[in-house]
Amino acid sequence: MRAELALAVERGALADLGRAQGIGRRLVVADAHDREAAAALAFTSAVLAVDYGIEAGHELEELLSRAEASGDTDPFDPAMAMLAAARALALLRAGDRARAERVASAAAAAAPGDPTPLYALGRARALSGDLPGAARAFEAAIVGAPGFSAARVAWAEAQLDLGDARTARATLAPLVAGTPQDFRARALLDEAEVALGQAAAEPPGGACPSGRWPPPAVTAACQLAWAGRARRAGARDEARTRAASAAQQAPDEPRLLARTALALAQLGAVDRAAALLTRARRYAAPEAPWLAWARAAVTLGRGAAGASLPEGRSSDPEARLLVARGALAAGGAGAVVPALGEDRDLAPDADLRALIAAGSSADAGSPAPAGDDPVRAYVAGLRAQLAGDPARAADRFAHALAGHGDACRAAGELNATTRTLKRRVDPVLLAPLRAENAGCVNLASIRP
Repeated sequence: MRAELALAVERGALADLGRAQGIGRRLVVADAHDREAAAALAFTSAVLAVDYGIEAGHELEELLSRAEASGDTDPFDPAMAMLAAARALALLRAGDRARAERVASAAAAAAPGDPTPLYALGRARALSGDLPGAARAFEAAIVGAPGFSAARVAWAEAQLDLGDARTARATLAPLVAGTPQDFRARALLDEAEVALGQAAAEPPGGACPSGRWPPPAVTAACQLAWAGRARRAGARDEARTRAASAAQQAPDEPRLLARTALALAQLGAVDRAAALLTRARRYAAPEAPWLAWARAAVTLGRGAAGASLPEGRSSDPEARLLVARGALAAGGAGAVVPALGEDRDLAPDADLRALIAAGSSADAGSPAPAGDDPVRAYVAGLRAQLAGDPARAADRFAHALAGHGDACRAAGELNATTRTLKRRVDPVLLAPLRAENAGCVNLASIRP
């Protein structure tokens, strides 16, 4: 059992961690003084809490407190190093990133080459926004224990968040081929392939699972993957339904919360995105890149002036769309293509194509597209403004007041255009916007 426990921890996939938890509990019940089993159980429970949002309840704290009170403080003891790693992860789960990093760093220095404190250190750095430092810690963990797959997956995640989707894919593809049931590696591989324009039409596994297994973090990530595909394909209603489902199921795992918030904000559900962002902020520093992108999406969605985007590029298609939206808001239609650079030629994205078309003079007076898509209606309104046709602009903006991230800006443009026409905005048109983006800055200036 002890050998099986060690192997399950080393493999590190979700099912392996669940198996390790079960074995560890049996060993601890059989011998309450079994420090090796207690350390493995504590570490496993802490990893599940930090990486999957699966709460360990009082069990984790009881294990740590009992082991730490045992009086054995030999830093070179692998069990003590693993307990220190578990303590650091527990501190991360409590939102104390600074102390978590100190504990993990001290344990890694005291037990060089032991992978578990290095893993905890990498997690602490990633949640503090230091992705290069996190990657170095994960790489050191891999050197110390090449079979420690959790460190490889975490290293690939850091590369993905640093914008290097190719490196992330090269690392994750063989891991997924060898362990198809590693849900986290599969989800990250899908993110990398989406970023590179190489993803399948459906997320890995197809339909999202239901029931008690796998846990909510997995099903929420699946729904989010479907939501992104639907939005990029122009299926806005499906995208909103999927993103709302992801938001409802997402546990307190900050990266998942932030990425779901970004998707919701792009689809106009800015208030709900802001609520998820508040939850994510409890566990991650503002400098964490996925948190910064989500925060920018909410700010831009509110219509606030001077919404600044994070420095550096993200491989996430949602971030690319946000770059285009930010450029349109700050510099007008002509700023979109320069802001995107080569990214405009990546995977097809219906909303991105519409924003790129905002700077084109072709079809400026074309009729509304089938289904009156709100992003295209918004772009058509902007182009009608430039063409000196306020009546058409007002009509198009009136069809762009919900369902996308720039609905608040559409409301501001509608208000300005109707004033030019010496008319007022029908308050009924604004009801959907008020319902999902009450903080829209333009609502207060529109008189019924």
